[in-house]
Amino acid sequence: MAIYHCSVKIGTRAKGQSAIAASAYRSGKKLKDNETGLISDYTQKKGIVYSEVSLCAHAPSEYQDREILWNEVHKIEKASNSQLWREFEVALPKELNLNQQIETVRDFVKGLNEQGMCVDWSIHDKQDGNPHAHIMTTMRSIMDDGMWAPKSKKVYDLDENGERIFQKIDKTGRKQYKSHKENYNNWNDKERIEEWRTAWEICCNSRLDEHNHIDHRSYERQGIDQEPTIHEGFVARKLVAQGKTSERVQINEEIRERNKLLKKLAEGLKSIGEELKSLIEQKGSVINAGKQRITDLLERRIRTVNKSDGRFADRERESERRVKKAAPSESDIIVRQSKLERRAAEEFLRDKETDSKQSGRFSEFIRNGETDTDSFIRQSQAKVDSATADRKNRDAERERLAAEESKRIREAEQRAREIEREREQEKNRRSRGFSR
Repeated sequence: MAIYHCSVKIGTRAKGQSAIAASAYRSGKKLKDNETGLISDYTQKKGIVYSEVSLCAHAPSEYQDREILWNEVHKIEKASNSQLWREFEVALPKELNLNQQIETVRDFVKGLNEQGMCVDWSIHDKQDGNPHAHIMTTMRSIMDDGMWAPKSKKVYDLDENGERIFQKIDKTGRKQYKSHKENYNNWNDKERIEEWRTAWEICCNSRLDEHNHIDHRSYERQGIDQEPTIHEGFVARKLVAQGKTSERVQINEEIRERNKLLKKLAEGLKSIGEELKSLIEQKGSVINAGKQRITDLLERRIRTVNKSDGRFADRERESERRVKKAAPSESDIIVRQSKLERRAAEEFLRDKETDSKQSGRFSEFIRNGETDTDSFIRQSQAKVDSATADRKNRDAERERLAAEESKRIREAEQRAREIEREREQEKNRRSRGFSR
């Protein structure tokens, strides 16, 4: 997977640095410092696969020679603390071939040229898995006449009428006005660093597959719970290749181990979260399915009753409204239906008795013993008793399942708390390790 690296630093006279020596080392050339007479010869340096000088608009064509360019920089930057050059060190994606890497750097350098910088850049690749580029830029702009621009300029402060603000008359009798200095360009503004880092990301991603895209933002800014490794550098990798130890390499190995543990903890938390979500969804689906089934049974039973006896239609519609509102169980429905059937049978019996009395045959009707209606009533009562017992059993089973489900949820929450506690302990150990 492609990695992102783009560091920005400045070379200065205050540190005893030389732009000419730096350019010679990065380009693998032999350059002479006209100011000191020193010659920097790095023609035997290995691993330099490409080098180029790119000029901005209005720059003299002779600046295409890096020796002339940087000697002119030394000539204009005379102060002992002068900033001589700015350098971008960028990691090149190994997923790109050399020609693609050159074009990627050239795209980035073109943006710097458009801002007014002259750029001296080289690509290093020792086939050790660390291809990178050194991009040296000038610190001053070049004016339309090809001359170096000042790093700052004097700007007079103006009052509300647009007039300069008088301060005093100096010893020579000249008037002094209030003023301040402004940088000729904005290259030293902090915002530029973010813009340049973003520009390098865009140049690389334009040639990388989507799954290999890089991001200039830190893991924290990306919302990734992972600790970044540190830059090892050529010297550290060379020591390891020789069988020696390197502190920076060891630090990265420890960071990778911690990241593996963090990843494992994150996966555990994710698995628990998904399990909890699944349990909640299952519970909801079971409840909804039960409610729907009860509603369907209720509607079917009520339609049956209405068909058998129209006299109970109004009563049943009211019962349907109440039952739907309360969402009764299937046992409740059977009990209610059986009671309705029993009442219908009793009314039928009373009608029968009335008819028998009127016809003078009631006594004979009684002597005949048990009628079909009596049997029907007993059957209805049996249905009521059976449905009542079934309802109790169903309620007990529902309570048992609810208790088991509650227990499973509590166990899952306990596991989540334990993993979170382990994660906090690991973070505390890691912070204590850094403090030491």
